[in-house]
Amino acid sequence: MQIDYNILIAYGGIARKFEKGSVIFWEGGTPNFFYQVVEGEVKMFSSNHDGKDLIQGIFSAGESFGEPPLLLGRSYPSTAQANKKCVIIRITKERFLNILEDYPEAVAGLLYKFAERIYQKASSVQIWVNQTPEEKIIAFLNKNLPASGSREKRKVPYTRQEIAGFTGLRVETVIRTLLRLSREGKVAIIGHKLYF
Repeated sequence: MQIDYNILIAYGGIARKFEKGSVIFWEGGTPNFFYQVVEGEVKMFSSNHDGKDLIQGIFSAGESFGEPPLLLGRSYPSTAQANKKCVIIRITKERFLNILEDYPEAVAGLLYKFAERIYQKASSVQIWVNQTPEEKIIAFLNKNLPASGSREKRKVPYTRQEIAGFTGLRVETVIRTLLRLSREGKVAIIGHKLYF
């Protein structure tokens, strides 16, 4: 959901720069702010006890993140980290609620964004329940690459690490599987870039 930058500033929003790798909030932390990306990219992920990460989502310019725990008053189920150098505007919960009260179209936008995210999560389950690494990776690529009318393979905008994070596989498994899929002609690897 995107709330106009000028509205956020008028209601007391503050823009902050984050270097790549900087944590915006930690899993288990208490939510106090609404966040919206102005520039760059934010990754939300959950970690297990072994330190393995599962990417919950990647948010870019104009997208907000972390709203459900803020609205519910519950701790963050994921960590948010700058995936690239970015600028994020944040605003307190109280002022965010004032915006929602004063701008009903923002409530409608939030409702549709939540519905989209729930649908995406339900679709992602199909990736996680696939049995083989090949099935997981192909399902992920089919789900996350925009449809093209062309038969040409499209460049995949995700790193091997990100594919691993989204599919729950180890990076080494993703690399080996992509090499096998390349030999089978299901993907192409050209100059270390992945095409599907």
